[in-house]
Amino acid sequence: MLARNPGYAFLAILTLGLGIGANTAIFTVINSVLLRPLPYANAEQLIHLDLTSAKLGPDPLGLSVQEVKDFREQNHVFSDLAEYHAMTFTLLGAKEPERVVTGVVSGNYFTVLGVKPVLGRLIVASDESQTAPPVLVLSYAYWKKEFNGHRNIIGRTFEMNDRVHTVVDVLPPLPEYPEADDVYMATTSCPFRSAPAMIANRDGRMLTGFARLKPGITLAQANSDLAVLNQRFAMEYPKSYPASAGIATQTIAIEQELTHAARPTFLILLGVSGLVLLLACANLANIALSRQMQWSREMAIRMATGASQWNLFSQLLTESILIALAGGVLGIAIAEIGSRLLIGYTARMTTLAAGIQVDGRVFLFDLGLSLFAGLLFGVLPGYVASRVRLTSLGNSGERTTGRGGTRMRSTLVSVQVTISFVLLLCAGLMLHSLYNLLSVDPGFKTSNVLSMRLSLNWTKYQKSEISRSFLHQTLERVGALPGVQSAAMSMAVPLNSDMGPMKAAILIEGQPAHPDEPLPQIDFAIVSPDYFRVLGVSLLAGRSFLASDAVDAPPVVIVNERMARRYWPHQNPIGRRVAFGSVNDRKWASVVGVARDIHQYGLDKQPTETIYFPPDQTGMTNGSLLVRTSGNPMYLASQIEKIIHQIDPQQLVVDVRTLEQIRSAQLGTPRVTSVLLSLFAAVALFITIVGISGTLALSVARRSKEIGVRIALGATRQNILRNVLTRGLFPVLIGLGAGLLAAAFATRVLVSMLFGIKPDDPTTFIAIAILLLVVAVLGCLIPARRAAMVDPMIVLRTE
Repeated sequence: MLARNPGYAFLAILTLGLGIGANTAIFTVINSVLLRPLPYANAEQLIHLDLTSAKLGPDPLGLSVQEVKDFREQNHVFSDLAEYHAMTFTLLGAKEPERVVTGVVSGNYFTVLGVKPVLGRLIVASDESQTAPPVLVLSYAYWKKEFNGHRNIIGRTFEMNDRVHTVVDVLPPLPEYPEADDVYMATTSCPFRSAPAMIANRDGRMLTGFARLKPGITLAQANSDLAVLNQRFAMEYPKSYPASAGIATQTIAIEQELTHAARPTFLILLGVSGLVLLLACANLANIALSRQMQWSREMAIRMATGASQWNLFSQLLTESILIALAGGVLGIAIAEIGSRLLIGYTARMTTLAAGIQVDGRVFLFDLGLSLFAGLLFGVLPGYVASRVRLTSLGNSGERTTGRGGTRMRSTLVSVQVTISFVLLLCAGLMLHSLYNLLSVDPGFKTSNVLSMRLSLNWTKYQKSEISRSFLHQTLERVGALPGVQSAAMSMAVPLNSDMGPMKAAILIEGQPAHPDEPLPQIDFAIVSPDYFRVLGVSLLAGRSFLASDAVDAPPVVIVNERMARRYWPHQNPIGRRVAFGSVNDRKWASVVGVARDIHQYGLDKQPTETIYFPPDQTGMTNGSLLVRTSGNPMYLASQIEKIIHQIDPQQLVVDVRTLEQIRSAQLGTPRVTSVLLSLFAAVALFITIVGISGTLALSVARRSKEIGVRIALGATRQNILRNVLTRGLFPVLIGLGAGLLAAAFATRVLVSMLFGIKPDDPTTFIAIAILLLVVAVLGCLIPARRAAMVDPMIVLRTE
């Protein structure tokens, strides 16, 4: 029967291919990110260890060298514990100087992770000796990118921080976790980590810990053991662990940390694509039911000549499964393309995106989904066809399916409307959320501003007067370029999520802190005088920094309005003083300005209390150059880089982007998610309207004699139109009612993805219901108008 109706077969294969392909593409991501084992030995035993403070906020405090030592020696639940932190250094000895992200690790770091080298040997405990020669380990990606995977890299030397480092190892392909490190060095090779003052300072928390649980130990047991250690540390070192700070250990499984951002998004997308496939199956089942009317006489003849109900049922079910399998083949091709397109989207949420690929598990999923779809849309039409009555031989098949078939088609329409309503509502909520994000005022002007990262070579610019000279020359010469309106240096670029919060403990004059309570932790930023002018941030009181705020001038700071409201409510903060630094080296600074709040860490995050320092008074070796131009800032990027290289030929310039690009990147994930959900919802709406209109058109065609008789007996065309519309919209209204109930539960899964809107937003519910109802009415009008235009004379003459 398929050969006699190739159009139907093509439409069905294409429809199922798209549905199965979308599901398989998303499953490919889920399989690679959520289901595939991590490339670490016994990854389920690995945990990330940090300290947090209930008083200071949710951001991790980090661990000090002393705390890593104590946790390693005194715990009863870890087989081993390693330390890690990342820094950026200049690597010399390659084709040209390069800034590399460097993981500074303890000698047992790679052993704890259970990683084996591709070449050479790993960093070991003996490499942490003060007298040991410095060594480097290269990441697989960096080895391939910079050295084309040459195996003679082992033993090659490079200079970093005025010391010669020897490459001893190349790692296997690993996730970019915790950071996208290019190289790794031992703790004793890092000038910051190996400083005696840092080693002795229990409060110098710049590290993070990674531990391997002993076999049989659960995360809950580990937390209990660490809680006991916390109490012990608080008793031994009360100044470092004040009771009011609520300092506690935070542990999280590495598997969860790598996947927690991607998990809800892709499970939701899989559910949505599954609903679209279910909708497609319902629509195909409806079409198949309609086809039974055309072939009902043939079916009746076959039953009359000895065919059993099972013969008819199995034939139609086999056809459906063959169509679904063909759709599955098409789906694999679509999944291969779709999963590649999803890599960039996935990379915004997890570093495991690089491993996305179609494998045997994906093929099995595609096969299983194809068989399920074939059964789903083939069972009902097959059952109806197998129940055909021999009496249809006498009525030309006009009423083959009877009222039961009509009810089934109406039920399928209601199901389609229910699914469409849920999908449209999810898309509507996400679009509303995206609109809210787009409407957020970041507090600064993003147009015509260029940013570029300048991380100074620490050993070359170790003396503050040398780094100040470089920054002053850069700002002066860049500011003199034609087309440049102003230039500034900043420790961090707004909305750039690559750098997390930087906090400092401060003391407010006239607001003495309790001896047992920690000092307030305030976000701080180091910015040059023209920073607020470049970003277009208005000053609400006082002045900006001046060139006269030099190293030997009285210390000054600028606070944002949020900080001013908290610490000086209903007062003028200008002239007030704040202190920062250690107890033995505390410096008081006067507030000279109040700046407008800006969204530093994301449009979806509230502005934080922030204090700004001038670079000459605090020092800055890592920062970004911000340049406001009169035209397209990218046109000046090469000229600015040339000026920087004239000042220092070895200075690297990286991450050259406009603030518009940074803002767009921030919105990338919600934008793509909204687009995907909207596409699925649009497909669902189209399928549903085709199903509504097609079902009603078939009903009108079957009832043409009845309609003609009613018109001949005096029924007006308005009555016919109203009657047909009522019949067509009745299953739609039932589907809308069911959709409202289903959506009330289904939209709750979106709560973590929405901004500025609740999942039960009544406005969105009403708007989507009206949209679907209006479109359904339009879909019913065409067959309804055709019914109203029936000529009774032609119909009765035909009969």
